[in-house]
Amino acid sequence: MTRWLVSILLIFAVLALAWSGGWYWLAGWADRRIPGWLAEAAESGIEVSCPKSDIVGFPFALRLDCGETAVAERETGTNAKLGGMSGGVSVFAPVTAQVALVSPAHIESPLLEGPADISWEDAGMDMGIGMSGPRNASFDATDVLAKFALGNSDPAVAAARTSGTLAPSDAGGTEAEIAFTDLIFSADGANFPPVSGSASGHVSLPPRALLSGRAALQAPLSANNVELSLESGEARLEALGDVAIDAEGIVDGTITLRIAGADALSAFIAALPPERQQIGNAVAGAIFAFGQPVTLDGEEASELVVEIERGEARIGPVEITLPRVPL
Repeated sequence: MTRWLVSILLIFAVLALAWSGGWYWLAGWADRRIPGWLAEAAESGIEVSCPKSDIVGFPFALRLDCGETAVAERETGTNAKLGGMSGGVSVFAPVTAQVALVSPAHIESPLLEGPADISWEDAGMDMGIGMSGPRNASFDATDVLAKFALGNSDPAVAAARTSGTLAPSDAGGTEAEIAFTDLIFSADGANFPPVSGSASGHVSLPPRALLSGRAALQAPLSANNVELSLESGEARLEALGDVAIDAEGIVDGTITLRIAGADALSAFIAALPPERQQIGNAVAGAIFAFGQPVTLDGEEASELVVEIERGEARIGPVEITLPRVPL
């Protein structure tokens, strides 16, 4: 019995030594490959600066741990600085890269009117890796606060939680979904009522193209089976439909709007800043005036179908010209 126990212990000891040796060999190989990976990323237009890095995660994961990290995207001139970043794979999910982001982030871009500062309590991304690169991605963040410049004001957006996924579809595009809880928009000292909701749909581009950035967003582009659901107190809004953008940035599509909780909606609009109440009343009035009575999850609601043809949106007898979408 003692001999068997000693043999088992020796086997485990040899396996542990082999595992440790293999992990440190892989860590050394990955450390030597980091400059090459960063150079490949730079060739694709994304420059990553990680001056203080280390390979961590022993014994069941292999992760690159960075201190303050800078990311620059050459095509749009976008620059971001992060408090830190850690990413890699584990033996339990070898084809999924897990990335943890350290708050805060400072972003500057010609696409924005001014710098944006974002902070969070906890944020991470999971990215499925295939032979040719990223296949799908998901993210989750809690206690998010974003401050940015817009015109003469400095608005902010806060959310208790936000999450999203991008996954390849059988049709060759992407199934996309985003959800948020207690999202609050504030500007010029006024707070909009908190909103929770989700949005999902099928986008005509594959996940790899979406993850490649703005350069991949080339028309024609379409979003089908779009579902948007928003809740604020007892007021609810639901939008369903299909939208397409052609090579000239002109929008076509059909969107069905449903609103439930008329009394709660009035209270929601009353809580908006004074300059926004007129717009809210106009939109709600159009839906109730031209919509048809329906039910939304058992509640009385009003439904309005918005037809968009060559950038002209028709709401009942009213036509509105939509701006072209730059891609």
